[in-house]
Amino acid sequence: MHKIEVTGGSPLSGQVQVSGFKHAFPPLFSLALSSNQPSLIKNVPDIADIRILGKIGQLLGADIVYEPEKRAMYIDPRSLNNSNIPGDLSALIHGAWYLAPGLLARTGHIVLGETGGCKIGGGQEGERPIEQLCSVLQRFGATVKAEGNIIQATAQRFSSARIDMADFAVPEEGTDKLTGPLYSGATKAALLCAARAEGISEIINPYPKPDVVALVEAIKCQQVAIQWEKNRIIIEGKPEAGGFETTIGPDLIEVMTYLTLSTYCHAPISITNVSRKHIETGLSAEIACLEKLGYLLQWQGNNLSIAHVSPASRLDIQVTSHGIFSDNQPFMALLLMASEQGGSLTEQVWVKRFQYIEELEKMGAKIIRSGRTVEIMPGVPGKSGITVNATDLRGAAALVIAALQISGKTQIGGVDHLERGYPDLLGQLRLLGAKV
Repeated sequence: MHKIEVTGGSPLSGQVQVSGFKHAFPPLFSLALSSNQPSLIKNVPDIADIRILGKIGQLLGADIVYEPEKRAMYIDPRSLNNSNIPGDLSALIHGAWYLAPGLLARTGHIVLGETGGCKIGGGQEGERPIEQLCSVLQRFGATVKAEGNIIQATAQRFSSARIDMADFAVPEEGTDKLTGPLYSGATKAALLCAARAEGISEIINPYPKPDVVALVEAIKCQQVAIQWEKNRIIIEGKPEAGGFETTIGPDLIEVMTYLTLSTYCHAPISITNVSRKHIETGLSAEIACLEKLGYLLQWQGNNLSIAHVSPASRLDIQVTSHGIFSDNQPFMALLLMASEQGGSLTEQVWVKRFQYIEELEKMGAKIIRSGRTVEIMPGVPGKSGITVNATDLRGAAALVIAALQISGKTQIGGVDHLERGYPDLLGQLRLLGAKV
């Protein structure tokens, strides 16, 4: 487990450029592997998860050319000769989960072992669920056998299906919208299956976030008939489909990371070359919270910054699949600490996303936890000379930001998690003036 020392209190300023959306890539990669011609994915983030997925593709026989300096990956699946996903690699990342539908469509058989990623799920050790993958594959005609962490599946060809994502979600508190840890993955798996199924499939109540939109647009590029009508997606699948070319949009979680850094550390930071439409659509729930906390997004062309323009109101935030990204929940905690009145966070997606809270308390934060809700008192923590440990990707980023506002030294363990979601967050912080 990697450890760093952060000396906080230094003024930060400058420009940053964010990479492509981490969440969008794995389903796109799976779609490319299910095709019968090469595909090209642009604006690919240079992070550990992407490199591991590329290596898995190569080991399975696909021709994969990854050019980090060009932020592009070329995927030619025509030489695929194996669909037993290497367990030692799949155990490192959550994204390997999404390879199952694509490889099954392409080869008719898959073996998937343990998948990794952040331990924020409901399992005893924070494992994330796999039952939604098994169920979706079965509904599209696959025969699935799951033993422990290993899934084996066969399918000569996917059959069409009508599948309601309400079967993989629960209603948000106080609304009829859906949320939960199965929702996103089940929607993406269903799209991947439907794109290669014979006949017309219908996906009811799909997960609505930009990573699903990116997958739908890529499927369209394969000349697959697909329509998104309010609360349903209708797809006329093509078992044999050509390749596609697509450009991934900016990483919305990375954008929120830097917006939080700017506000929490009172640092003039500009995020360059991002699409205003993409940000305002993909982060609409987060932006609404920022406005209630007295912040205003400022645009100069495609460059984004943030300013504090009015006093904050107390804010009680529900983290749901239709609202704030669960990945952004730790950053919202920092914003509430830095606000005049504090507030609360209720997590309705990943039950163990709050593991960073105890570490913030060590730093001096005043937080009361009750089940899925934390009550956050106003006040930036300031205890120096302590050691904290990150147990997941976004928690690690939040702890680093918190340490940058503490005068003195803080030791942070577990920062190797950052490599799975940021191309070089620590290096970028140093360029902004941080002592890390």
